[in-house]
Amino acid sequence: MTTIILRTPNLQLPWSSTIEDDRRFWKIFALLLIPFFIVSIAVPLIKVPEKKREDLEKLPPQLARVVIEKKELPKPTPVPTPEPTPEPEQEKPEPEQEQPKPEPTPAPKTEPTPEVKPTPAPAKLVEKAREAAQAEISQFADLASEMRDSFDLSEVNADVTQSTGKAAEIDRSVIAGKAKAGSGGIKTSDLSRNTGGVALSGKQNTQVDSKLTTPEGTAAIAQQQEKAGGSRSEEQMRKVMDRNKSAIFNMYNRALRKDPALEGRVVVEMVIEPDGRISSAKIVSSELGNPALEERLLARIKLINFGALDVKQTKLRYTFDLVPS
Repeated sequence: MTTIILRTPNLQLPWSSTIEDDRRFWKIFALLLIPFFIVSIAVPLIKVPEKKREDLEKLPPQLARVVIEKKELPKPTPVPTPEPTPEPEQEKPEPEQEQPKPEPTPAPKTEPTPEVKPTPAPAKLVEKAREAAQAEISQFADLASEMRDSFDLSEVNADVTQSTGKAAEIDRSVIAGKAKAGSGGIKTSDLSRNTGGVALSGKQNTQVDSKLTTPEGTAAIAQQQEKAGGSRSEEQMRKVMDRNKSAIFNMYNRALRKDPALEGRVVVEMVIEPDGRISSAKIVSSELGNPALEERLLARIKLINFGALDVKQTKLRYTFDLVPS
């Protein structure tokens, strides 16, 4: 009888690790780690002696010190000094006879010479002359504007004065009876026309008051007659104040050159008489803070003339907003 032994194939690769190999690796690792750990603790505890200063100052062998020798300059040769020559003896001068001292004459008084001022450069002279001319021109412009505003032209635009006359009336009650009779015409001798001279004070026209007037004309005449003896219209007073605003603002602009921060609102109350002049004026409120300018404004406002009208005394309160333009 024969026996057959079957061997199973080894399926482990030759480079794969086994349990015995792992154990061997850890043993070797532990044997090396323990001495290394002991040495790493012991080395820092060892005290090394400090190096001396001489050893530290020594240059390493790989370095070299270059020393440049200083060349000594040759000493300068002494220059021989010439011997001093004896000076010849000078003859002693004979003593002079004393002369009488002249009497001191008073020195003439010299007048102080005026200091000569340095002449300015031509450019500065031209600039100063231009500034002076500009100041003169602005002064004359302000004066011309004030003179222009001082003329009273309110009466030129005044309403036409009316005076009524009588015209010959035509009786149209009997038409058939007086159809062939002549009317005789209008008597021109009863009509009058008065025209004033050539002047700026106004003109007068005489209109004929007839019963044949239109309703519109009658209403206009009635409205004008209602205004007679009342107060001045706001439009007429506003026009006069607008014409005089330029003079007021010229005074403000002159004061503004000295004080650039000058601005504010001024409220003025004035009393206007029937003949057009301002009898009194006062400042109700002012934000300028400049009493001198306010006095000049009041003096200029009192020169305004509103023109003579058949009205009562009128009180006007006007506001000026003085702001730099």
